[in-house]
Amino acid sequence: MKAAVFYGPRDIKVEEVEKPKIKDNEILIKVKACGICGSDLHMYKLNLFTPILCRPLKKGGIPGHEYSGEIVEVGSKVEGFKEEDRVVALTNGGMAEFIPVTIIEGLNVIKIPPGVTYEETATLEPLANSYHAMMKCEIPKDANIVIFGAGAIGLGIIQCLKALEVPVNKIIAIDLSNHRLSIAKKFGADAVINAKETDPQTKVMELVGSDPLSRMPIMQTPKVDIVYDCVGYMKQHKGPLVLQQAISMVRELTGTIVIHGIFEDTISLDMLFVIGKEVSIKGSFAFTREELEKSMELIKNKKVDRSQVISHEFSLDDAKEAFETQCNTDESVKVLIKP
Repeated sequence: MKAAVFYGPRDIKVEEVEKPKIKDNEILIKVKACGICGSDLHMYKLNLFTPILCRPLKKGGIPGHEYSGEIVEVGSKVEGFKEEDRVVALTNGGMAEFIPVTIIEGLNVIKIPPGVTYEETATLEPLANSYHAMMKCEIPKDANIVIFGAGAIGLGIIQCLKALEVPVNKIIAIDLSNHRLSIAKKFGADAVINAKETDPQTKVMELVGSDPLSRMPIMQTPKVDIVYDCVGYMKQHKGPLVLQQAISMVRELTGTIVIHGIFEDTISLDMLFVIGKEVSIKGSFAFTREELEKSMELIKNKKVDRSQVISHEFSLDDAKEAFETQCNTDESVKVLIKP
């Protein structure tokens, strides 16, 4: 079968590899669509997290964990699934024509409802990440929310907030890509800020107002209740650290920062305002099975339109071009590879 095989930084080749043979507790999926995740880009550019992002081969590995497809073979001990079932599975190796999946009951495989496309469900995994991040903290009524990063996760948070009709005051999206910010606006962001063109702190304060710090009243802080950091830290980015900006931006005492972006290296962080404003910082990673199912329901019931997140589709033969396109944030959001 054909597969995209990753060997090292910016070295991915489409090759013929042995078609998998399944065990009694496995299913074989013919992959229909596979998304390129932000974590895949950390791997592609810097060879980070490769062991947990690839299905290993004797040489290299097959990436891809945001995929959907059709079951073409079922192991003798597998229950609840049959050939021709359309499914999403949570394993690595989706950038190939076929992928074997060990069934972990109630956890790693979910059926695709009628009327939902393979392309839409290839974006289910990032939507479930967005749902999980959104739910990491209690959202006060009429909250002002800032989302750093208008990629698939940040856009998904906007979609979840809108789909669930969370009663917020303002949703503000911040990014470096006008293309992605235009989609954020379309999805329901009340304001968007290009951090290359405008100082985010100043603009956010203009949009939501400010309060004096109770213990240092000569200083003002924006009335921001929650900041979602969907960026983390990328070595190539030379601007201010997003987490540092979030600490400065969130209001004192009740303000919360949720970090979902990945960090490519250790960072230096000034903690003064974390202490002085008594800010809460929470990590966010992956999702629960319940959140995965709820995210599928949002897609099924047309509460979110995931087709608008998909910016490009490539054949498996063009996997290298697909990765390079995903690296170009001025033009892409979610790039799919379709074996």
